[in-house]
Amino acid sequence: MSRHTWAVAVALVTALLPAGAAAAAGTPHTVVADPRPEIGSLSDGSDPSNHHCSASIVASPKGNVIVTAAHCVAGKAHVYFTPGYHDGQAPYGTWRSAATYLDPGWATSHDIDGAGSPYDYAFVVLEPRNGKNVADVTGASLTLKTDATLPADLKVYGYPSTGTSGYQDKPYVGTSTANKDGQYWETLQCTGIPGGFSGGPWILGGGKDLIGVIGGKGQNLPASDPRNYSVRFDERVKALYDKAVAAPVPPSDGNLGYPLGDGPLWKHADLITSGDFTGSSQLDMIVKWSDGEVTLYQGGSTTDPQKPFVGETQLAAPGGLWTHAKGIATVNRGVVVTWSDGEVTYYGSVGKGGFGGEVQLTAPNDLWRDHASLIAGLGGDLAVVWNDGETTLYQGIAANGIHSERQLAAPNGTWTHAQTISGGDWVGSGASDLLVRWSDGEFTIYGDVAGAGLGQEHQVKAPNELWTHATVTAGRGNAIVVRWSDGEVSLYPAVDGQLHREIQLVAP
Repeated sequence: MSRHTWAVAVALVTALLPAGAAAAAGTPHTVVADPRPEIGSLSDGSDPSNHHCSASIVASPKGNVIVTAAHCVAGKAHVYFTPGYHDGQAPYGTWRSAATYLDPGWATSHDIDGAGSPYDYAFVVLEPRNGKNVADVTGASLTLKTDATLPADLKVYGYPSTGTSGYQDKPYVGTSTANKDGQYWETLQCTGIPGGFSGGPWILGGGKDLIGVIGGKGQNLPASDPRNYSVRFDERVKALYDKAVAAPVPPSDGNLGYPLGDGPLWKHADLITSGDFTGSSQLDMIVKWSDGEVTLYQGGSTTDPQKPFVGETQLAAPGGLWTHAKGIATVNRGVVVTWSDGEVTYYGSVGKGGFGGEVQLTAPNDLWRDHASLIAGLGGDLAVVWNDGETTLYQGIAANGIHSERQLAAPNGTWTHAQTISGGDWVGSGASDLLVRWSDGEFTIYGDVAGAGLGQEHQVKAPNELWTHATVTAGRGNAIVVRWSDGEVSLYPAVDGQLHREIQLVAP
């Protein structure tokens, strides 16, 4: 709940105020402010343009704590903070809450319109994004200051609620003087503070010391009334801050399922493929490591993409045959493996017990040893990119082996730049699609390759430097797994020709 909009009733309310309550000539009035990276809007959903309160980053060891008014966050499973917000823009992203800390007194004292609540303050711990906390990204925060000496000059910042008549979709600032108002309150005189300012910071002078937030009482006063309040920041506020600072926080867009280890380990993941090998709700993943070990990660038991795996099984120990595996691709519910001597093998069944149903598709030979660069499974078919750029689709591996060949591209200079390929279901109408990461960082999906060849091209990423570091890519149904050069592992769920969300499975 924030300051109510009074519209036509404003004039009547002002007339009924006690003597001296109406704004006097020279009373400060808010003006549009430049956005500040440590101050932002607060929303109930992930759309930052629909905001209802204000908040600010308060300095903390982890850089993940914001402060606002209790009435802005009480009873809500999540709120979303957008630092530096203005005009629908989120220059530092929008950050979801992980935990909210309220003073226990709020449960029985939350009248912010009448007598007021001396507990109208809250600290919110934010989830990290892509391995970073909010202050890491903004590079700015305010310093919590308790028991400030008053009177003192200050600035109060805030955002009018979305759609507030007469206000722009920008931050506003008022310059005034704060005074004590009894044991638990601070007050200042300033007009032009409408609904949405609740939780906005009170900052001493031109510095970074935070001594209060809009709230506590007087929340039913119109924007034309100069009286504004904050709970006085004292030892109670500091105690609540200390609880928030000590909070353990799970990652937001991170792996909440079976732990996969760290970046240094995953730098050694040479080959990755996904498939339905164990019958789990989510697809399983097979990883071949640089030392020849092969691991099966069993798919998650729910559809939650942040819980992609539930355990791991070693399918091959280090130092054995699999040190010679050159490529691996899921075909049906088995895998095709190309070996360093040119042999090609199809294992028709794969599970926790290992690889079964072995069929030799071709004996060791010079062609597959020296010229087959990349392979990818497309349903029951196998796509191969050769070192001269020719691209081939072998159809119906289980029935035909590698004897039903269809040329997707003749030898050419373009496909010699393909660095990784994988199959999945992202843009087509049912047949498997082919994903390609090129040497310049471009990322492309070809839809329905079995039926349409390479005609349905979708550019996921234009050429860029970042994606040149996507060392291993693997389709996972309608998701994509990427192992980066620094060992980070990312999962992009629900890909439809664009990447909408990144879940960090392994930090670099």
